[in-house]
Amino acid sequence: MATGSIETAPLEPVPWRALFVLGAASFASSAALRFCDPLLPKLALAFNTTPGGAAIVVTTYAVAYGGFQLITGPLGDRFGKVRVIALGALLCGLFTTASAFAASLEQLALLRFLAGLTGAAIIPNCLAFIGDTIPMPQRHAVLARYMIFMSTGTVSGQAIGGVLADIFGWHAVFLMVGGFLLFGGAVLTLQMQTNPVLSARSPPPEGGLMGSFRQIAAVRNSVTGRLVLATVAIEAAVYFGAFTFLGAHLREAYGISYTAIGALTALSAVGAVTYSTLAPYLLSRISQSGLMLVSATLFAAGFIAFAATPALWLVALAIVVCGAGFALFHNSLQIMATQINPQARGASIAIFAFAFFAGQTIGVFITSLAYDRFGASPLFATTAVLLPLIVLWFRARVVTRFDL
Repeated sequence: MATGSIETAPLEPVPWRALFVLGAASFASSAALRFCDPLLPKLALAFNTTPGGAAIVVTTYAVAYGGFQLITGPLGDRFGKVRVIALGALLCGLFTTASAFAASLEQLALLRFLAGLTGAAIIPNCLAFIGDTIPMPQRHAVLARYMIFMSTGTVSGQAIGGVLADIFGWHAVFLMVGGFLLFGGAVLTLQMQTNPVLSARSPPPEGGLMGSFRQIAAVRNSVTGRLVLATVAIEAAVYFGAFTFLGAHLREAYGISYTAIGALTALSAVGAVTYSTLAPYLLSRISQSGLMLVSATLFAAGFIAFAATPALWLVALAIVVCGAGFALFHNSLQIMATQINPQARGASIAIFAFAFFAGQTIGVFITSLAYDRFGASPLFATTAVLLPLIVLWFRARVVTRFDL
């Protein structure tokens, strides 16, 4: 494997072929991350529990995925981000495939935990690799395009997962997602042998692996780092805490099939893809500060619609709107995260991802209690207020520090 610095290699400014290969692994990782959401009613029935109880399969994955990124980020800095991504995809695929044969909810939760540990290596190291490879002036648009892979992975995991659950049962969904991961890891492993961008290595941080861990601890000294990390944790807690139970709400309020639930919840990824596709055009005409205002408006409109339980076609539109709002705001946070510590991007993206999934875990736990006790409408109405306030709070602080 080549060991030359990415910064000095004679490569094209935007190596789309290499990014496409990384995108395949990210596609599979995204399918693994959210595909259980529309399955919660099905899993609750299979294991004789409530949707809130079945949400442990979401929580355990998120706990492992978020926590172990504090390890996989420094490992990527030390041993090569692409190597760590490929190994993580293969192992996550094996554990996800094994989940199809779980005999109890406890076994399924354990396998999801192990899948989360290994899947933690994929997307954060991909983001750090893009930060190492793509110059800052182009990074926002490239990250927006990269998000298409993550969004379409979510679409496949949720929409196709709903279809398979209706026809073949929930076991088939785990086999499908496990196959995605194994394929993505295998393709990336083969491509590392021939693609100079993927085989290139950034210089490891000073002090090796322990130096990378020290870089994580040093983030607390960065005002910008603290702001970005706090915001992404709160964003994840509020957004995913509510959105996780949309599938259960659709089943209860509209009595639709699991196929329809999967297709509808996957529309959030359609909204994200729409934004990602239009990002270069939007960024050339609207400032990031202005796009944050758009995001706040989209969040408010979408979750108010969920709370009102309107005609199903309006719910579908609201899901698209929320997906676009999330992609718009989260992309801005990712851009700032890549600059928290350029000397150890794996470590800085790792703690960013940890904050994101720690927030998501806390949010799903709290909303599982709220959903079982109060129902969906109060949950969605509260989210319609909180998310725009989070965006406006963050915007008020970054506008004074950055040219937005």
